[in-house]
Amino acid sequence: MGHTLLTPFMDETGKVVQILAMTKDITELAKKEQELDPVHAVYRSLLKNTADAILIVELDGKVLETNPAFEKLYGFTKEELKKERFPFVPFSLKSEADELIEKAVRKKHISAYETKRRHKNGDWVDVSVTVSPIYGNDGTVIGVSSIIRNISEQKIMNQKLKAGRSRYQSLFEFNPHPIVTLTLRGTITKANPAVLQMLNLKEDELLHSSITKWVHGEEIDHVKQHMRGSISGKKMWFQTRFMARSNERIVNVFLTPILTGQRKDGMYAILEDITEKEAAVKALKQSEAKFKLIADHSQDLISVFSPYGKLMYGSPSHVDFFGFDPTDADVDKIATVVHPKEMGQLAEHFVHCYRGTDPFFMNLRFLNALKEWVWFDVRGIPVLDDQAKVTHIVVVCRDITGQINYEEMLKSYAFYDYLTELPNRRKFEDCLTETLAKSRESHLPFALLYLDGDSFKQINDDLGHDKGDTFLRLIGKRLAQWGDNKSVIARIGGDEFAILLKDLADVKEARNKAEDLLIKLREPYQVGEHTVYSSFSIGVSLYPLDADTKEELFHKSDQALYYGKQQGKDTIFFYQDMK
Repeated sequence: MGHTLLTPFMDETGKVVQILAMTKDITELAKKEQELDPVHAVYRSLLKNTADAILIVELDGKVLETNPAFEKLYGFTKEELKKERFPFVPFSLKSEADELIEKAVRKKHISAYETKRRHKNGDWVDVSVTVSPIYGNDGTVIGVSSIIRNISEQKIMNQKLKAGRSRYQSLFEFNPHPIVTLTLRGTITKANPAVLQMLNLKEDELLHSSITKWVHGEEIDHVKQHMRGSISGKKMWFQTRFMARSNERIVNVFLTPILTGQRKDGMYAILEDITEKEAAVKALKQSEAKFKLIADHSQDLISVFSPYGKLMYGSPSHVDFFGFDPTDADVDKIATVVHPKEMGQLAEHFVHCYRGTDPFFMNLRFLNALKEWVWFDVRGIPVLDDQAKVTHIVVVCRDITGQINYEEMLKSYAFYDYLTELPNRRKFEDCLTETLAKSRESHLPFALLYLDGDSFKQINDDLGHDKGDTFLRLIGKRLAQWGDNKSVIARIGGDEFAILLKDLADVKEARNKAEDLLIKLREPYQVGEHTVYSSFSIGVSLYPLDADTKEELFHKSDQALYYGKQQGKDTIFFYQDMK
């Protein structure tokens, strides 16, 4: 391949009489350019499609290149960056930014440096910055590249996780129930004081040992089987015997998987020492007199039934709980104190216990004298004669309301915001998914409102973070009071909230409700001795007018919100208005 230059030679009259042709071989140059074409294509694709922001500058700080993610992160275009040097860097951090560039010029690589930057709209952004030198063909530094990642949500999540761990630690340490945490292989990683007291062991003896080390040898396979069931994602309950210092304890074990997102990281084992209770049941088989003596003084509800379900004995604790003596009541009245959802299952257990001579275990609700449903752990034990026939069924019921409430409390941490007690983002997204499915069938529109506080940072700076938390609680309470049974209100994070307005008649109804909400939020807040005035900006997307997916509804309400903020705070802006 060649490059030819033609030069004409003319006579005195201006007529071309000769042409000089000079040809240069550019084959190698053309090959090099062809080889570089894919490289340039990859470079451009990387700039355009990477989720991280990219900034490339010359040695003097002049901007050479940015990508779309950079503009999305900071709000500044490449043209704006040419007019002002690093406008996204706060004045107080200018020297820090210059130092990062100087290090790169000195051929140093800075990885994942965490700092703060400011968006064009004034919002602070937590970022992780990686800075690297760009080398020329001769090995000298000719520029600096910077890859920036937004870690704001990660910071918020870390703060929430820290707070959640603190609460969990308190619940774990001071819980009266013995609790251990296990790896998926059954190794004990943590034990609360109640476990050490139950087994009469020191912490260093228990930790990092397998739970099966403390189980009776005959029941190790039984325990391993139930642990495998828990790993599959099921809540498991079983009974076994623990051995420590030649001391045998009969224990109910409740296994619940520890989940991080969808990943199973281990198991909680909640233990209930029933050694004394089991000893009492065994004594019942040997002596009716001893049984009655124990039952009459037990706080548990202990009763004896005939094989056909007739109540023959009820401990005095029944009268305290139910407000009447069930031994003097007919079958119909007794049935009224058992929750309807569990009555059929209880009857089936009695039949199987009689026919199969096997004990049964279940949880059910009884109605107490205050007309409240209370959860009980119910165990039915058949009493056999010499011919192995069932003569009686002993039923022991223990109040487990505290345990149920504790489990519900742990569950609520995954779906509710600890500060405002409103649903969190995960719960809100579940509700949004459910609402989308219903609206596709009913063809009824709904609106997604995205709220962002206009002055929360100022309140935090002026009054402190404790007052800031109080302010957020007051906002959550006011939003909850404003909502109705057709709305879902959640805290997304910081001073950001989201609201679903379901089953709307038309767009006008959504506008009216949003305007009413904005007025409500303008009312003053009493934060301790301070009267605080604040406002919110609201972005609204509509289904199905604006979007028909969860992601697009969020995205468009967010676009409307920040578009409205650019027009002026304390506003409502519909995505429809942007179009």
